[in-house]
Formats: sequence, C-alpha cells, structure tokens
Amino acid sequence: MAANGGIPLTHRTTFTSLILILATSVRAQTEPSVAQLVSQAIAKSPTVAARQHQVQEAEAMAKSLGSPKNPELELSPGVGFTNSNFVLGQSFDLSGTRAAQARRARAEVDVAKARLRESQLDVGSGFLTAYASYVAALSNASNAKAGVEIAKATIEAIRKRIEIGEAPALQLTRAEVELNRAEQSLTLAIADLSVNRSMVNSLLGSEPTAEIPVVTWMPSAGDAALAQTALGRHPMALEMRAKIEAARAAVFEARRMGLPSLFAGVAADTWSMDRRPFQNENIGLQLRLTMPLFDRGENRYLIRSAEAAVKGREAELREAERKIALDIQTALEQLTAAREIAKSYETGIVPKAQQMVKAMQSGLESGLTSFLEVLEAQKTLAQLTREATDAKRNLRLAEVRFLTAAASLPGLEDPKP
Repeated sequence: MAANGGIPLTHRTTFTSLILILATSVRAQTEPSVAQLVSQAIAKSPTVAARQHQVQEAEAMAKSLGSPKNPELELSPGVGFTNSNFVLGQSFDLSGTRAAQARRARAEVDVAKARLRESQLDVGSGFLTAYASYVAALSNASNAKAGVEIAKATIEAIRKRIEIGEAPALQLTRAEVELNRAEQSLTLAIADLSVNRSMVNSLLGSEPTAEIPVVTWMPSAGDAALAQTALGRHPMALEMRAKIEAARAAVFEARRMGLPSLFAGVAADTWSMDRRPFQNENIGLQLRLTMPLFDRGENRYLIRSAEAAVKGREAELREAERKIALDIQTALEQLTAAREIAKSYETGIVPKAQQMVKAMQSGLESGLTSFLEVLEAQKTLAQLTREATDAKRNLRLAEVRFLTAAASLPGLEDPKP
C-alpha cells in the first residue's frame, strides 16, 4: 500500500482493464438483440448441427420409402436341363406395406425435428444462463470499483481530520486496510468477469477475449398466454406425438404383413445354354403373387406388439404433458418471487443504503459521525449491492427457466405445423 494513499501499479492495471471492459460494453449497446445472440449460439452449436443432420437423414429415408419401387431385372442362366430366365418387371404394393413404412418414416422425421428443437432450446437456455451470469459479473465489477472509490474518499476525509487534530493516525491505517480489501475484491470481481466472458464467447463461437454486446434484457412476456400455449410447441410433447404416429404406422404395417404382394414383368424363357437356346425362345408376361400360407403367430404377435407400443407412447405423452405443466407452474411461481425480491432491492433497500453512506461520509467530514460508523455503513452498502446483483441475476435466471419450460425463448422460432 502506498503511503500517500495512492493505488499500486497492479491495481492501476486492474482499474484500466475494468474501464476498458465497461467502455466496450457501452459501445456495444447498439449491437445485436438478445434474440440475435441466442440465434448465433444455436447456429454455432455442434449439438444442434448433429440434430440437423439427423433430420436430413430422416427426411431422405422418408422420401426413399415414399418413392415408387425401382424396376427389377432378373437373369438366371441355365446349365444342362435347366431353363435360362430373363425377367424385367415391377413390384406393386398391393398390401400397403410400403405405404405404411413411408408413413412411419414421415413420423420419424417429426421425431427428429422435435429433438432438434429440444437441442436448440437447451443451447439457447444455456447461453442465456451464461449471459445472465456475465451481466451479473459485470455489475459486480462495477460495484467493486465503486467500493474502491468510496474507500479512497474515506481515506481523504480521515487525512483531513488528522491534519486538524480531530482524528488519531490509527484511523488512517484502518482506512488503508479497508481500501486494500476493496482492491482485492475488485481484482476477484474482474477475474470472475473474465471467466464469464470466456464462457459466453465459447457459446458464441468467438475468441475468449472477444467483445460481448451488453444488450437490453428480454422484455416481460405474457406469462399466462405462454403457459397456456406451451403444449402446442414444447419439444417433449411434439416428440411424444410423433412417436405415437410412428407407432400407429407400425400397427398399420404389421396388419398388412399377411397380405399378398404382386410382381409383374416381361419374361424370356429359353432352354439351357448348351441346348441351342436361340432356337427355342419364349417371351411372355409373368405374374408372381406372394403371401404367407398361414399365420403361425408371427403376424398376430407382431400386431399385438405394435398395438402395445401405441398405448405405451400415449401414456408417455400424458406423463410429458403433466411434467411440462408442473415445470411451467413451478417456474412461474419462482419468477413471481424473484420479481418481487429484485424490485425490493432496486427501489427500496439499495437506494436507502446509498443515502445512508452519503450521509455518513458528510458526517465524517464535519465530525458528526465516527469512522467506525462510516465503515459499518460502507460494509452494509457493499453487502446490499452484492445481494441486489444476485437478486437481479436470479430474476433473469428465473425468466430463462420459465421461458425454457414454456418453450418460448427469444431467437427460437415456433415449430411449423
């Protein structure tokens, strides 16, 4: 600690870093919105990219099964007394098995899309949580810097009183100790800010030290409306509904396994290749009908299995809807409480503590209050500002939890019908 109350070189560097961070944040206020930052985090996520490829995979499979079957070529050379066959034909889906498979594949596309949306929701929620922590760390660093300035002002006030003989020199030593403590708190706050900045940049796909826009937080949404419409867009419910459709398609497919399949084509039947085949050629139409002779339990139990799967998926949907409703209700109650607490600190507790410190500082300069009273007021204000920052951070986290439960984060589009 410098004898004249000055700031050591290490802390001057710390202050300079904080000033640069704050200046960068102010300049960035005209940059992207929260929704745009969420969209950027989603676009940079490898998990989301993997889900997108899974959607493409499912869509390609659905298109394959929805396309007509390819014509078939069959060539069977004969040797000795065996006929040679040449058949060019086409299979026909008389039973509807392929149509059922295509229906099931389309349902699997919806399952993949629901999982994609779930990953987007998880990434968006994780980013907003990290961003709320970053903003809180920025506020803590600013408050810590203000604490250093208050401690410096206290030293100056005590030094003046010592000069006129109204305070013992020991008070200056005590004030310098408090300034050193405030500087250490600032150092820790800036380190925490750096960690949170690296986390946010990692999610944005940027360099750890890249500038982060400080944007206006999400506007308050209609909580009741979001809660009422959540089931229509929540990825968990969407996935369960798609799985039900896939299971119903499996029942449709199983019931048609015992129906006949038809193959029709043009056939050329000749005598064996070592029996002068070109002197005995027959060309005609060939029809081939294939179906099980009787069911020994294979089809019957396959149908029962598929029907049981439908009932199981329907039960899973009911459980998913119950869980979604509970999560929304819990998140809404936590959000209501967080709003009340944050408002109390912002409009009542912290302003009163700030007024108290100012009054104590003025009283110290005029000799109406003691140094210990000022010190106690400063400690109280520092504690309350930390609590206020935590309350605001908790409010933002509660908002993120509610919007996640309602599947309505900014930057996340509603699913297309």
